[in-house]
Amino acid sequence: MNTQNSDITRMNQIAQYLNKHVHERLTVSDICRDNIIGKSQLQRLFHQYEGCGVIEYFSRLKVDTAKMMIRENRYSFTEIANALNYSSYQYFSLQFKKYTRMSPSEYSSSTKIFTENNLNAVTPARAAT
Repeated sequence: MNTQNSDITRMNQIAQYLNKHVHERLTVSDICRDNIIGKSQLQRLFHQYEGCGVIEYFSRLKVDTAKMMIRENRYSFTEIANALNYSSYQYFSLQFKKYTRMSPSEYSSSTKIFTENNLNAVTPARAAT
């Protein structure tokens, strides 16, 4: 296997690990230890294939998970922050806004408006079926 294929395989393994641990707090050291990879190699891989460092990637993954949880409309923002192991609701909100340019409540409102508009956009032909 050439180096590029092994790098891609390694990236996929680490991405799966991060997905599996999205509800935890991880440090670069934790990720390196659990994936048997050096810090510089880990950062090189993420910058090469994702265009960012591993912690930024993990933070985006957490925010994407939070967005999904918000759309499910089953959890309060505090419950989501706790489930994703943020140190506080304020830090969760700050991170959320950093990556979405919206607060969690603004995002929630925007998804509800989008859903309502889609439900109201049923065409007469479809309504009759």
